[in-house]
Amino acid sequence: MIRLEEQHGSFSMVPDLTALLDIIFIVLVFLLLTANNRVYQMDMSLPPSERGQTRLATEPAQIQLSLFQGNPIWGLGEQRYQSFKQFEVALNQQVHKPGTAEEQKPSVSLASERQVPVEHLLKMLELLQQLNIETTQILMEKNHE
Repeated sequence: MIRLEEQHGSFSMVPDLTALLDIIFIVLVFLLLTANNRVYQMDMSLPPSERGQTRLATEPAQIQLSLFQGNPIWGLGEQRYQSFKQFEVALNQQVHKPGTAEEQKPSVSLASERQVPVEHLLKMLELLQQLNIETTQILMEKNHE
C-alpha cells in the first residue's frame, strides 16, 4: 500500500496558478471571437427581378465555358483542362484571336454542373473580369419546384 506523507504546514512554495490560467483562457477566447477576418468580394451586376433572369439567348455564344464536378474540372468548348493555368492560357488565346478587333469581345456562355464548388465559379468569373469580358450568359436548368 502506498502512503502519502501529510504536510504539516499549509504554506507551500509552489504558487497556485489556477486563477491565472482562467484569466488567460478568458482573454484568449475573447481575442479569438473578436478577431476580424478579411472578407473578399467581387462586384457583379445581376438582374433586378426574377423575371429578368429567365431570358432565352438570341444567338449562340462564340465561346462556351464549362465547369465539371469531376476531374478535369475546366472546359472550353469540347476540350477539358486538368489545371486552371492551362485553361487560362487557352481561354486567353481564344479571346485574343488574330483578326478580331480588340473592342469587339466575343460572347461567352458558362455552364456548370450542380455540385461544382462555388470557388471554381468565382475563379472563372474573376478570369473573365481580368479579360474584360463584361457580359456572360450563365446557363441554368429550370427549377421544377
